[in-house]
Amino acid sequence: MADYFCDRCGEFLPEGSIRYTVHIQILSDFEGIILFEGEEFSGESQHIFNNAHEAGDQSQEDELFQELSFVLCGKCKSKFTRDPFNRGTGFFKSNKAVERLFH
Repeated sequence: MADYFCDRCGEFLPEGSIRYTVHIQILSDFEGIILFEGEEFSGESQHIFNNAHEAGDQSQEDELFQELSFVLCGKCKSKFTRDPFNRGTGFFKSNKAVERLFH
């Protein structure tokens, strides 16, 4: 085991201390149609898109999917669960549609 620091406040979290991991997946809500400058995605554009994706173009992949992980102390975990986007609006209101994304 190793020592950690809270990614939100920087608090030192020595080996064996309680810590929390927040894992975030950002998924594109792709509907099968990509528009460029107001036009429908052409066959040529599809070929370019596929080649960029296959070549490992990280910026293109980041548009479709990203994973992020953060280590939090207990105080920051509580703050995060109450207001994950730091809006100051109180308790997080979950979107029921999100529940269908997970099996």
